[in-house]
Amino acid sequence: MIVVDKPAGLPSQPTLDPSRPSALSELKAYLQTRDGVAPYLALQHRLDRDTSGVLLFTKDPKANAGAGALFAEKTAQKIYQALSCVYGDEVPQAWETKNYLGLVGRVGKANKYGAVRSGGDPAHTSFRLLEAFKGAALIEAQPHTGRTHQIRVHLAATGKPILGDEFYGGPMMLRLSVGSLLRFSRVLLHASSLRFRHPITEIEMTVSSPLPQDFSDGLDALRKSPNS
Repeated sequence: MIVVDKPAGLPSQPTLDPSRPSALSELKAYLQTRDGVAPYLALQHRLDRDTSGVLLFTKDPKANAGAGALFAEKTAQKIYQALSCVYGDEVPQAWETKNYLGLVGRVGKANKYGAVRSGGDPAHTSFRLLEAFKGAALIEAQPHTGRTHQIRVHLAATGKPILGDEFYGGPMMLRLSVGSLLRFSRVLLHASSLRFRHPITEIEMTVSSPLPQDFSDGLDALRKSPNS
């Protein structure tokens, strides 16, 4: 097995454009250069293009069934951090969102998801407040299901869209109390850790990823802003 720290802007897997790099293609090229042979590599879960952080692959077919079961049976614990805009009431210390998510429309070629009364898939996310600022919050998210855009949709639906997530109502800039503007070029969502039992050795493993520079820069600016 191998875990990589995927940068924002890189798709997890190949797209319809064969010339566009992905985490899978870049890792394959790296391993082939390092080892001199074409590697076997299988992606075991997926992160949105703009989401950074921990991404798990298998390097041996013998690990596929066990690795796949980690996510199918929901025994792998995925933890994310999101920097959100806050509208309305104060953010609670902890809360959960449970509903059904389904396709609610399209924006250009992109599918948009939201809560539906019928025809959707169950979605469940636990949230915890890590830091509160004026008009923003650093939030920890633990998804218990793996629906497309789940964390983004759940936060937006409760008045806490992720900064940089224009697709779900998140602002692309935030005015600090000192009068300056904080701008965002992507969705500030980061897969910070993955905890699982290794399917071959059965050893409990936790792999963590530090916040990338753009995320930590935004967080630092909020921390330094007066009245934050």
